[in-house]
Amino acid sequence: MELPPVDLRLPSRDEVAAELEEWRRRGVLRLGQLRLPDLGRAAQAAGLATSSYAAAQPSILKELIRTAIAPIAGSASGRCATVLLGLDPNTFDVAPNLLREDAAEILGLSVERFRRDPQHRVLLIVADAVLEICAAYRARAAHLAMEQRHPADTRLAVHWLERFEAYFRIWTPTYALGADLTAYRETLIDPERPWDRGPGDDDSSENQYSQELQAAGHATFALYHYAAARAAEREFVIRFGGLWLLSSPAAEVEARDALALSTARLAMNERDDSWLRTNFDSCGGELHPFLESLQRSSIGRATHDEWQECLGRCNCKWAAGEHDPGVEYFPTSRYHQEIRPDCPVHRTVEACNRYCAVIEQEWLKVSDWYGAVEGPSSRDHS
Repeated sequence: MELPPVDLRLPSRDEVAAELEEWRRRGVLRLGQLRLPDLGRAAQAAGLATSSYAAAQPSILKELIRTAIAPIAGSASGRCATVLLGLDPNTFDVAPNLLREDAAEILGLSVERFRRDPQHRVLLIVADAVLEICAAYRARAAHLAMEQRHPADTRLAVHWLERFEAYFRIWTPTYALGADLTAYRETLIDPERPWDRGPGDDDSSENQYSQELQAAGHATFALYHYAAARAAEREFVIRFGGLWLLSSPAAEVEARDALALSTARLAMNERDDSWLRTNFDSCGGELHPFLESLQRSSIGRATHDEWQECLGRCNCKWAAGEHDPGVEYFPTSRYHQEIRPDCPVHRTVEACNRYCAVIEQEWLKVSDWYGAVEGPSSRDHS
């Protein structure tokens, strides 16, 4: 991967939309006869071609638009654009005016109504998607330049730093969630039971404590960090639209999927997540008022009890001293046979482990370009 030519002018949204309209009007079968310089520059800026000649080829232009539409392909606008631009393999050879009729039908509109405004809006959506591809490619190329300690566009370097700040706002509570879930189970399986304490001389119940109570405390802290991670994830969605941008699409998929799995296996549903985020925000993100508010609310108490019950169903164990933190942050079934691969608690721990590892690996590739020694690591939480 290399950066597009520095003198390459990126087209504007309106310029891309105008050429898409020309494409639509003439039809995909005549694409090779059209002069579409703005789409050609976009193809170069997206890394699909290394020259203006190559970028003008129909195969490259179709790949550009298919790639742009892919993330929204299931939406009404995405389906409409696919038909309208002749990219549906079932109708690509149909006359453009008939394709417009099919596209209008997808939106439930008459052709007359569709052609006045909705058609242009669909093409603008595609134009935005094209420019997003260009921006992502340029950012990844800048990331590669920083990895190789080459000069990089300062604006893109700042953009990457802002991205990593958002990723690490999720990283910190996600790491803490994995650590607390591990501490919960580790406390219960400790054969020495160092936390057991009987009543004192006055036989007061206040002096009693147990291994189970200590473990329950770790579980409660885990619920707080779960809420903090969900709040940080929501902020990422608000700020960046939930669009992951790492050094490669594969890394993006891995980080996104790991974060999704960190929420999918435990007792919480979407409404629980919403309640926890709201409660977390109202307490200013602080642990003590968050836990106090759980106990004051019937919903909070029920949520806390359900969380404790879910964690209590884990019966996995591992021998003390077996875990190597240099291999993974927390014990998982990947390296410990007595941890069940289908355990919801440890599936969550493994997902936390994977998200943290992907983000830290990505950061360490470029951290010294900024003059930093290292990003957040497990040592910060010891």
